[in-house]
Amino acid sequence: MKLLTHFGRLTALGLREIPHRPGSSLVIVTGIAGVVAVLIPVFAMYQGVQATIRNDGSPERAIVLSRDATDEYNSTLSREAVSIIGTAPGIRRFGDTGALVSAEIVLAAPVSRKHDHSDVNVTFRGVSPDYFALRPELKLVAGRMFRTGTQELLVGAAARAQFEGLQLGELVRLQEGDWRIVGVFAGGNGARNSEVIADAQTVMSAYKLDGFNSMTIALDSAGSLPLVRNALRREGRIAVSVWSEPDYLKLASKSTDPMLRLAAYTIGTIMSLGALFAALNSMYSASASRAGEIAMLRAIGFLPAAVAAAVLAEAVILALLGAILGIALAYGLFDDLTLSTLGGALFDSQLVYSMRVTPALVGMATALACGLGFLGSLPPALRAARGRITTSLYEI
Repeated sequence: MKLLTHFGRLTALGLREIPHRPGSSLVIVTGIAGVVAVLIPVFAMYQGVQATIRNDGSPERAIVLSRDATDEYNSTLSREAVSIIGTAPGIRRFGDTGALVSAEIVLAAPVSRKHDHSDVNVTFRGVSPDYFALRPELKLVAGRMFRTGTQELLVGAAARAQFEGLQLGELVRLQEGDWRIVGVFAGGNGARNSEVIADAQTVMSAYKLDGFNSMTIALDSAGSLPLVRNALRREGRIAVSVWSEPDYLKLASKSTDPMLRLAAYTIGTIMSLGALFAALNSMYSASASRAGEIAMLRAIGFLPAAVAAAVLAEAVILALLGAILGIALAYGLFDDLTLSTLGGALFDSQLVYSMRVTPALVGMATALACGLGFLGSLPPALRAARGRITTSLYEI
């Protein structure tokens, strides 16, 4: 009880003295705020890209690739293979059109970013007319569906918002001339919103292609995947691999995951070390300037453990103030900010994603800030508690 009483009195005294030593206090607050304000958007970017890629996944859909391919771009499926795949048991049937599938081609379309007018690519995907029945989360929000056999495009709402020349009615220069945008689709908050799509047969004709890259199939249920996989494995005329859509998207995200993770943790480590040394230096300075005061408090009977705990508490409170400031800056500048980066279906195509300052990120940043404040103040706190009273009083 005595320890807690001494701790409370010393902590209150230390906090009242903060305005009288603004320099060292501001070093801690601004240093921690800088760390938090940088770390939150870096991790929000990392999480935003991963979430956007994986949001397209449904356990009731599967992706069929050629056997040795690990992504759509490196996969090739012949017309015969597509016909055989569509007859496999376990695939959902749709009206009079047979199997609910979409044999797809993945290419790139050149566009320009709106904010800097730089030349980039977006994923240009040839799909079947049943594309939206296969992906009910996507809806036409403007215009109409493309017509089979015509050079017409649909554009994802995210792509339209980020890139120039993708408004309804505009022309996009692709193979075999200009292709007109006739519709806009949205929904699902996934990577498909970053794409431009057209009729697969028309794309094959324009680009002089003989086959497809992948085939998306609707399953009767999530449990039908083994049935489809085993049936196609036994089919001697084709060599394919079948992935559940969530598993495929995890595989596809590995191309961007190491780069983003390395950037996030490298920046995080550098910033954290900088803040740690800043806190350590400022707390040492504050402790040295208060050596006589601390010695006097110990001389009149305050416990050394209470003195050390009060120094630690003061630093953690200052770090917490810095965290609040950094979180406010990050939230105001980056929450719900929409950006684009490499990571679409093609390695050089753009993926549009949104940054979110989530409660989990806020909690992580707050815990890190308090941890840095604690670690930075631990050595000077121990020094204050263990220093010789007589020496410190002599130096007053």
